[in-house]
Amino acid sequence: MSLSRRLLASFSLVAVAASVAAAAPRIIADLTGKWNVTVATPDGTQPSVMTITQKGDSISGTLESQLGSAPVAGVVKGDTLKFAFALDMGGQQLVINGVGAIKDKDNMNGALDVAGLGVMPFTAVRQP
Repeated sequence: MSLSRRLLASFSLVAVAASVAAAAPRIIADLTGKWNVTVATPDGTQPSVMTITQKGDSISGTLESQLGSAPVAGVVKGDTLKFAFALDMGGQQLVINGVGAIKDKDNMNGALDVAGLGVMPFTAVRQP
Protein backbone atom coordinates (compact mmCIF):
# COMPACT_ATOMS: atom_id res chain seq x y z
CA MET A 1 0.00 0.00 0.00
CA SER A 2 1.37 3.40 -0.90
CA LEU A 3 2.26 5.97 1.73
CA SER A 4 -0.59 8.27 0.69
CA ARG A 5 -3.13 5.44 0.99
CA ARG A 6 -1.78 4.49 4.43
CA LEU A 7 -2.06 8.11 5.55
CA LEU A 8 -5.60 8.37 4.18
CA ALA A 9 -6.56 5.14 5.98
CA SER A 10 -5.01 6.39 9.22
CA PHE A 11 -6.84 9.72 9.01
CA SER A 12 -10.09 7.87 8.30
CA LEU A 13 -9.64 5.70 11.40
CA VAL A 14 -8.91 8.74 13.54
CA ALA A 15 -12.01 10.50 12.21
CA VAL A 16 -14.22 7.47 12.92
CA ALA A 17 -12.78 7.10 16.43
CA ALA A 18 -13.36 10.78 17.14
CA SER A 19 -16.97 10.66 15.95
CA VAL A 20 -17.68 7.55 18.05
CA ALA A 21 -16.13 9.21 21.11
CA ALA A 22 -18.19 12.34 20.53
CA ALA A 23 -21.39 10.30 20.20
CA ALA A 24 -20.75 8.22 23.33
CA PRO A 25 -22.83 9.36 26.29
CA ARG A 26 -20.84 10.91 29.10
CA ILE A 27 -21.64 10.35 32.72
CA ILE A 28 -21.08 13.59 34.56
CA ALA A 29 -20.76 13.75 38.31
CA ASP A 30 -23.00 15.94 40.43
CA LEU A 31 -21.42 19.43 40.57
CA THR A 32 -22.72 20.04 44.10
CA GLY A 33 -19.96 21.43 46.32
CA LYS A 34 -17.49 24.26 46.69
CA TRP A 35 -15.29 25.19 43.75
CA ASN A 36 -12.15 27.32 43.72
CA VAL A 37 -12.51 29.50 40.63
CA THR A 38 -9.65 31.45 39.08
CA VAL A 39 -10.49 34.09 36.45
CA ALA A 40 -7.81 35.52 34.15
CA THR A 41 -8.59 39.25 33.94
CA PRO A 42 -6.63 42.05 32.26
CA ASP A 43 -5.48 43.01 35.77
CA GLY A 44 -4.23 39.50 36.64
CA THR A 45 -5.85 36.41 38.09
CA GLN A 46 -8.81 36.83 40.43
CA PRO A 47 -9.72 34.01 42.84
CA SER A 48 -13.26 33.30 43.99
CA VAL A 49 -15.29 30.47 45.49
CA MET A 50 -18.48 29.20 43.89
CA THR A 51 -20.79 27.05 45.99
CA ILE A 52 -23.09 24.95 43.78
CA THR A 53 -26.15 22.82 44.47
CA GLN A 54 -27.26 20.68 41.51
CA LYS A 55 -30.76 19.24 41.16
CA GLY A 56 -31.24 17.39 37.90
CA ASP A 57 -29.81 19.60 35.17
CA SER A 58 -30.27 22.85 37.16
CA ILE A 59 -27.70 24.49 39.40
CA SER A 60 -28.00 27.25 41.95
CA GLY A 61 -25.60 28.69 44.44
CA THR A 62 -23.39 31.59 45.39
CA LEU A 63 -20.21 33.14 44.04
CA GLU A 64 -17.97 34.91 46.53
CA SER A 65 -15.09 37.09 45.36
CA GLN A 66 -13.27 40.21 46.43
CA LEU A 67 -15.88 42.11 44.39
CA GLY A 68 -18.71 40.73 46.54
CA SER A 69 -21.18 37.88 46.73
CA ALA A 70 -23.83 37.01 44.16
CA PRO A 71 -26.43 34.30 43.59
CA VAL A 72 -25.64 31.97 40.69
CA ALA A 73 -28.13 30.06 38.54
CA GLY A 74 -27.59 27.83 35.54
CA VAL A 75 -28.03 24.58 33.71
CA VAL A 76 -25.93 21.51 32.90
CA LYS A 77 -26.26 19.87 29.48
CA GLY A 78 -23.92 16.94 28.88
CA ASP A 79 -20.46 18.15 29.77
CA THR A 80 -21.35 21.85 29.43
CA LEU A 81 -22.33 24.20 32.23
CA LYS A 82 -24.05 27.53 31.50
CA PHE A 83 -24.59 29.95 34.36
CA ALA A 84 -25.12 33.62 35.17
CA PHE A 85 -24.76 36.01 38.07
CA ALA A 86 -24.73 39.76 38.66
CA LEU A 87 -22.41 41.72 40.93
CA ASP A 88 -23.44 45.03 42.47
CA MET A 89 -20.79 47.59 41.47
CA GLY A 90 -21.70 50.74 43.35
CA GLY A 91 -25.40 50.52 42.60
CA GLN A 92 -24.98 49.19 39.05
CA GLN A 93 -25.43 45.53 38.20
CA LEU A 94 -22.51 43.93 36.36
CA VAL A 95 -24.06 40.94 34.55
CA ILE A 96 -21.74 37.97 33.95
CA ASN A 97 -22.61 34.94 31.81
CA GLY A 98 -20.43 31.86 32.04
CA VAL A 99 -19.97 28.79 29.90
CA GLY A 100 -17.83 25.96 31.20
CA ALA A 101 -16.63 22.58 29.99
CA ILE A 102 -16.75 19.90 32.66
CA LYS A 103 -13.46 18.00 32.33
CA ASP A 104 -14.12 15.47 35.10
CA LYS A 105 -15.95 15.38 38.43
CA ASP A 106 -13.49 17.84 40.01
CA ASN A 107 -12.32 20.13 37.18
CA MET A 108 -13.84 22.52 34.67
CA ASN A 109 -12.80 25.49 32.60
CA GLY A 110 -14.49 28.00 30.38
CA ALA A 111 -15.12 31.68 29.83
CA LEU A 112 -17.01 34.48 31.52
CA ASP A 113 -18.65 37.10 29.33
CA VAL A 114 -18.53 40.21 31.49
CA ALA A 115 -20.96 42.81 30.16
CA GLY A 116 -19.00 45.71 28.71
CA LEU A 117 -15.60 44.30 29.69
CA GLY A 118 -15.14 41.32 27.36
CA VAL A 119 -14.61 37.59 27.72
CA MET A 120 -12.30 36.21 30.41
CA PRO A 121 -11.17 32.59 30.78
CA PHE A 122 -11.65 30.72 34.05
CA THR A 123 -10.66 27.42 35.64
CA ALA A 124 -12.45 25.75 38.54
CA VAL A 125 -11.34 22.96 40.88
CA ARG A 126 -13.65 21.31 43.39
CA GLN A 127 -12.56 21.71 47.01
CA PRO A 128 -11.92 18.39 48.78
